[in-house]
Amino acid sequence: MKIAFNTLNSGLGNGGGSRTVILCSQTLEKLGCRSDIIATADNFTWFEHKSVISHISSDLDVLIATACTTVESTLRSNIPIKAWYIRGHEIWMYTEEQLINLYKSGLINIVNSYGLKQLLAVYGVDSTVIYPGIDDFWENRNLRLKDKIRVGCLYQKKPTKRWEDFVKLSKILGHKDYEYVGFGDTIRNDEFLIDFKCNPTTSELIDFYSSCHIFFAPTELEGLFNPSIEAASCGCLIVCGDEQMNGMIYDYAFQDNTAMVYERKNIEHAAELIKNPNWNLIENMQRHLKDNIGTREKNMKKLVEYFGGIND
Repeated sequence: MKIAFNTLNSGLGNGGGSRTVILCSQTLEKLGCRSDIIATADNFTWFEHKSVISHISSDLDVLIATACTTVESTLRSNIPIKAWYIRGHEIWMYTEEQLINLYKSGLINIVNSYGLKQLLAVYGVDSTVIYPGIDDFWENRNLRLKDKIRVGCLYQKKPTKRWEDFVKLSKILGHKDYEYVGFGDTIRNDEFLIDFKCNPTTSELIDFYSSCHIFFAPTELEGLFNPSIEAASCGCLIVCGDEQMNGMIYDYAFQDNTAMVYERKNIEHAAELIKNPNWNLIENMQRHLKDNIGTREKNMKKLVEYFGGIND
């Protein structure tokens, strides 16, 4: 099967979304497919990857839009199977009305989370959940110190990542028993941080997660939120809000089962949970991720089988 991910008008950059597309494409090739990424700009530098191609090849079996900005060129193509892998409700790019129209444009809608599936259902749009899967290189390197609880968080320029909630959390908890670290796409020099990793390599990110006792995830408006999955796989306790579209609570972060979930934007509540951590949830989370989300290979096999069954 010949499958291509369409990133025309969006391109590849140093971010989790591009990283996921590249790793999914690499996994499809390991499974015996020919998989290309179509782009006019490739600024992804985190690791080596196959060169992108600048046009939509006519011999493809499947063309997958990867963002709202790539739907139009996917629709115009003459590829037999045209799909959209929806990984977020991109209201930072298009209006709500524009997105709804795109969801109903005729592409096969695949979503990466149950939160997105529920959202599309509200608009009367059917979709199929296929997770991007979890890479097998995440591991617990046991770098945690015993004198303080280390809390980690992701920074990105998007306000929906809610870095300011991490700042508030540090002020509530203080520094006597806690320390704070972050990583992201832009350097941060906040005084409350003891360390910040800007665009870390995979190995550096594993070290980062493995040094944290708790990963704080205040984010909202996500598809599937991957950093919490990565952090949990490296042994972190996940603390997140209960926002319906945070990419966690419908898929793997279940209150008092796999994660500690605080009331929406109530950082005082988050702090109280952190003061009384339930470390047993870490093992529960890891078990759930393994059994219910699974590896990237498992999910890309599911994707190929899904496309293979469309014309049966």
